[in-house]
Amino acid sequence: MNAFSAESRKEDKFKRRLQRIVSEEDLAQQRELIQRTAAELDIDLLTCAAALVYLSQPNLYPAHTHTQQPRLLVPLPQPHSRGPHANGKMVRYRLAVGSQHQISRDDIQAVLVEESGVDKKRIGRIDIRDTYTLVELPDGMPADIFQLLTEASIGPHRLNIKRIKPNKFRQTRNNNQLDEENG
Repeated sequence: MNAFSAESRKEDKFKRRLQRIVSEEDLAQQRELIQRTAAELDIDLLTCAAALVYLSQPNLYPAHTHTQQPRLLVPLPQPHSRGPHANGKMVRYRLAVGSQHQISRDDIQAVLVEESGVDKKRIGRIDIRDTYTLVELPDGMPADIFQLLTEASIGPHRLNIKRIKPNKFRQTRNNNQLDEENG
């Protein structure tokens, strides 16, 4: 697969997601926010939209080397260097691919980054089991991204991602063990 077809496929997915959102959601408040933000930052609406595309899909196009640092209109928050859990709550998901499907941690990371746009550094623990994989991702995954990951595949195997509910028994047992150890 050449880079052009990969970019075209990503663009097509992006366009389908946009079309679905435009047809199904009331975007009045978001439109107002965009107009207000563009005015406050003294940028045109197209530049604002392009920045939002970049925010939501940073891996849509291959990285280009810049000869100079871009001028920042708004100071960006500095990321913490304490690992993926430092930026908020992590949620565990189950993927319908495992070691019997001959997948690797790198395969899983690549498809998660490509399909969801999540930063590789924000992907938590990946536990590859025989027939499935458990992976920790940042909380708050949008429904359309979740749908894309459900349909995504590694080779011929669909991810069929599902959110795992926390095991209350295990949490209670672990908390009791900690209390016993500390008490």
